[in-house]
Amino acid sequence: MKNTFINPEGLFNPEYYGFSHIAKIPAGKELYYFSGQWASDKNGKLVSEDFKEQVERTVTNIKVALKAAGLSLNDVVKQTVYIADFNSEKKGILIDVASKEWNAEKLPASSIVPLPVLATAENCLIEIEIIAAK
Repeated sequence: MKNTFINPEGLFNPEYYGFSHIAKIPAGKELYYFSGQWASDKNGKLVSEDFKEQVERTVTNIKVALKAAGLSLNDVVKQTVYIADFNSEKKGILIDVASKEWNAEKLPASSIVPLPVLATAENCLIEIEIIAAK
């Protein structure tokens, strides 16, 4: 059985914003919890201070982690996005980049958490934590 994503009629359509309201995982599937991924290179160094480039690299790193577990973006059921110094411009960039980079059949449930600073690295502006099921 496949994971099911539900967007109830009585709630706004979240697809423009890159998520679904509800993710349902059938019994018998394995859950995978991933540590937050951010815009680091292989050596743990921040690749750029530019927010758009950080979002792109963060999604790339998520894809690498998923592949290592034998999964893809289609298996992601929940994402939590942490953004330092959150504002509407960063939200727009996130939506724009994610809509191009996050090529999944269905969009996962999602939350954005604005923070003053992230603990990953100095000048890191985004971290995304995911849960996948297969």
